[in-house]
Amino acid sequence: MTKISIFVALFIFIGSTAFSKEEASKFIYNGNNSYKSNNYKDAEIDYRKSLEKDPNSSIAKYNLANSLYKQGNYQEAMDKYKELSGENFSKRELSKVFHNLGNSLLEDKKYKESVDAYINALKNNPKDEDTKYNLAYAQEMLRKQEQQDKNKDKNKDNKDKDDKNKDKQDQNKDKDGDKNKDKDGQNKDDQNKDQQDKDNKQGDKDKDKQNDKKDGKDGQQDENKTGDKDQAESGQKPKISKQDAERILQAMMNDEKELQKKLRKLKSKSNKTEKNW
Repeated sequence: MTKISIFVALFIFIGSTAFSKEEASKFIYNGNNSYKSNNYKDAEIDYRKSLEKDPNSSIAKYNLANSLYKQGNYQEAMDKYKELSGENFSKRELSKVFHNLGNSLLEDKKYKESVDAYINALKNNPKDEDTKYNLAYAQEMLRKQEQQDKNKDKNKDNKDKDDKNKDKQDQNKDKDGDKNKDKDGQNKDDQNKDQQDKDNKQGDKDKDKQNDKKDGKDGQQDENKTGDKDQAESGQKPKISKQDAERILQAMMNDEKELQKKLRKLKSKSNKTEKNW
């Protein structure tokens, strides 16, 4: 009784598994038709349904990855191809997996990884001309990317250097500005000092001039006073009689006669002492 039950259960399991695989195959068939008609979204749906019925179906996984790639979903397609790269496929089938993985990586601009994928594809199928062409293209794109990165790093270094030089120039400019400002301030102070000294000197000069003018004015006042005094004195009437005046005049005439007499006597004496030659 027990053996019969087990046998019946095993038969039911085998039948169920066969039915699931049959349904999975049907979804793969429908998905392939949609894929050929470029209905990649419908194809994706059928392939996923197939995997629900048979999760280990390598064909459903591979076709699903292709439908994702056709829709531009490169990241998920890459994940599916990487899973498949560990499957027990023939070399020809592995070559296709790595080729498509390389295409997905190439579209995502992961050039270094795409080169590695194409190399693995050629290891499994060295005669695949499409893979050879894609490998050459990926290598060229990788070279350009590395050159761009190198130029970018160089430009960054130059920018950092320029920024450093600019900072240094700004520091020197600030330093020179402060120095010139101090110099201008000192020159301005010196100019103000010179102007102040000049003003002080001019003020002293003006002050001296005012003092001189004041002294001159005071002298003029003194002269005026003196002049007024002399004028007042000269205006006084002489206190002398007529007789005294005649007597003085007669004495002056006598003195004049005596003086003339002495002069004639002296002249006569001078002529006698003259030597003859």
